[in-house]
Amino acid sequence: MFETLFGGALAIIVVYFLLRAFGVSNYWRGVISGVVPVIGYLALSTSNWPGGDVISMHMAVYLATATVLTVIGARKQGETKRLHWGPKVIIVFFLVLFVIDGTLLVVSGQGVPQAVAKWMLPPAKKTSHAAHTAFSGVVPHGEEAAKSINQFLANTDKQDKLGWQVSVAGLEKIIQGRQASVAVTARGADGQPLRGAVTAMALLRPGMAQPAQILDLVEMEPGVYRSPITVAQSGLWLAAIRLQRTNERYEVQQQLDVSATQ
Repeated sequence: MFETLFGGALAIIVVYFLLRAFGVSNYWRGVISGVVPVIGYLALSTSNWPGGDVISMHMAVYLATATVLTVIGARKQGETKRLHWGPKVIIVFFLVLFVIDGTLLVVSGQGVPQAVAKWMLPPAKKTSHAAHTAFSGVVPHGEEAAKSINQFLANTDKQDKLGWQVSVAGLEKIIQGRQASVAVTARGADGQPLRGAVTAMALLRPGMAQPAQILDLVEMEPGVYRSPITVAQSGLWLAAIRLQRTNERYEVQQQLDVSATQ
């Protein structure tokens, strides 16, 4: 998301000055340079919907960039007279909007930087880790929400009665774009390896309804299920793991912080 936001703004600047080199009028330079990235991003969003809020931020930044370029380009070439304070206010406004939108977009997807979170916020309960600050999704209300909560509590009670012991390894040091291995170790209530379970892991951004990828884990050793994993984007992710054997099902979630490629 961060790449498309600032990459699109850079594309607008490039298109604007290319059109200027071909002698296109300032008005049409602004219109074309603003519309082309907007159409391109909307087309990209149809295959991987990022959410209405993310699209709105992209549209605001794209149109603001094109508007600022058009205002600056309206001055006659070679004119040395200082720019009027009115256009200056417009330019500053859009620059501030650009910075705010970019900051909100990064924080919503990846959270506040760890150093800032540790300084400003108390640690999460029962842990020394910094509080999770990425967008966790909307919270539904009403009768349907109550049913979902009751279902969640019922599933949690069933899992407690199963007595399965499930641990996940390999998610701690994943680096963007590099293949790693994830292993899920499961034991039954008797402490013996849990064999023959159908195991899958969904990887999604916090607050996103649809997973970015779903992995099928294969039982390589008794009770140990493995799969290779590659995460394309850095930042905070949520791994939702499900084990199912006949009518018994166990679900666990784990947060992972994917490091950017050095």
